[in-house]
Amino acid sequence: MRGLPASWYLDPDRAPLEDSTIFAPSWQFVCHVSDLPASGTAVRYDCGGRSGVVLRTKAGGLQGFRNVCRHRGARLVEGDAHTGLAFCIDGRLRCPYHGWTYDEAGALVSIPAGQHFDEFDADAHSLHPLHVAEWHGLVFAAFQTPRQAVEQVLDAVAGTWPDLTSMRRVIEPRTTHCAADWKLACEHTLDIAHVDIARPALKPRLFAPLVFELSDGDALRATAAVATGALGDTWSSRMCRQLLRDRQSSPARAEYVYVWPNLLLQLAPDGLYILQVLPGATGHSTLRELRYAATDPGREMRLLRYTHQRVRRQAFAADARLLARVQQGMGVLGAEETGPIATGEVGLRWFVEHCRARLPAPATSTRPMRGRNRRGTTPSAGA
Repeated sequence: MRGLPASWYLDPDRAPLEDSTIFAPSWQFVCHVSDLPASGTAVRYDCGGRSGVVLRTKAGGLQGFRNVCRHRGARLVEGDAHTGLAFCIDGRLRCPYHGWTYDEAGALVSIPAGQHFDEFDADAHSLHPLHVAEWHGLVFAAFQTPRQAVEQVLDAVAGTWPDLTSMRRVIEPRTTHCAADWKLACEHTLDIAHVDIARPALKPRLFAPLVFELSDGDALRATAAVATGALGDTWSSRMCRQLLRDRQSSPARAEYVYVWPNLLLQLAPDGLYILQVLPGATGHSTLRELRYAATDPGREMRLLRYTHQRVRRQAFAADARLLARVQQGMGVLGAEETGPIATGEVGLRWFVEHCRARLPAPATSTRPMRGRNRRGTTPSAGA
């Protein structure tokens, strides 16, 4: 089996196709239910050039809409710069441009005096709804109808996971620019061959390479045992591994679920780690990190979370540098050139097969592949 052609990581013509074919109908992680604790709390999330907003209703349910006013297209909810969280007074979304106001069901309920329209139908100008679902306390949304319900996707591989509803956010969400295509970043999370070869900065590390279970669905399960000591061990890694072992009576390990196309969930003794890869300009993506955990004020748990995050932060920086190096190398290959994928790379093969099945190769483009982003302009370092 061979990997994807180099052009799939470089050609700006692929971006709109990927946005509409892969991301629009896919379940995207939005937040944890604890991030929307009361009526009127809302969260904005962006993916694939689209923006959505999920709102907690007065009845305690969740409603999702495209985050755009039906009048002149202004974004309704901006939200906090880091979390995307916002509060809508009385559960209403008011456009900051011309003041059109929508209720929690998305209906247009108010237009400022002085704005008059011929033969205007307010019912025809309600907000466009999103598909919203909750699984074990995690909130997902999709801009178009997904292939399967989120329960069907996740129960098949994580049906034994505990309910995560009681967890709370333990670190502020962090987004990091990555100078690599989203598919490269996703493949990297599933690739196991590089762990002992190309990532010396990750030695010492906390967990051994992932062991995947074969799956034909849209989610893939894996486990990883706590790693043994290695040359260059630090106090943080030694302490974290010991605390991880102390928290489990059976052999200490972490459980993973990868949800197509771009979400990795890691359930470890100290909580839930979430990595979401968001597509950006061609050759660029954004890595979104979140962590949730049960309330535990104990000293050992605080130390475990601190050391775990410390080691992870170093590993994350090394990953970003490595991915930029791979993306640069893709530009040197021929457009249709690919490399072989080892038989043991279960996760990587699964991802490539999904890409080929969901995104057939388009007609050959005559447009140059290098130096352009998805909208035909030169990307900035902060794209």
